[in-house]
Amino acid sequence: MIPRRLRLTRRAFPSPSTGMRATSAHFLLTWGPSIQGGASAIVSKKTARRSVDRHLLKRRMLSVLRPYCRPDYFFVLYARTGSPTLSFQELKAELLELLVKTNGRINHS
Repeated sequence: MIPRRLRLTRRAFPSPSTGMRATSAHFLLTWGPSIQGGASAIVSKKTARRSVDRHLLKRRMLSVLRPYCRPDYFFVLYARTGSPTLSFQELKAELLELLVKTNGRINHS
């Protein structure tokens, strides 16, 4: 799980049009600079009907995202249809591809 200081609060949650986007077959990643950074994973009921499946997918998504979290950037990761059927290795590979796309655009100063 992501430490509390690196989780997005409701107040700091960006609007959907804020930031840059990267997409894959099963995920959408939105990121950008922020005063209070953090990360959040969103899994809708349409994507995973049972709450057990939604929470498992959120935990997996956040565990992959954790090393990339920074206090000056926000990351919002949305799950798409079909993502609950992925194994953890497939999920990790797909999310790492998305995160590689972000590295060239994040200001590391």
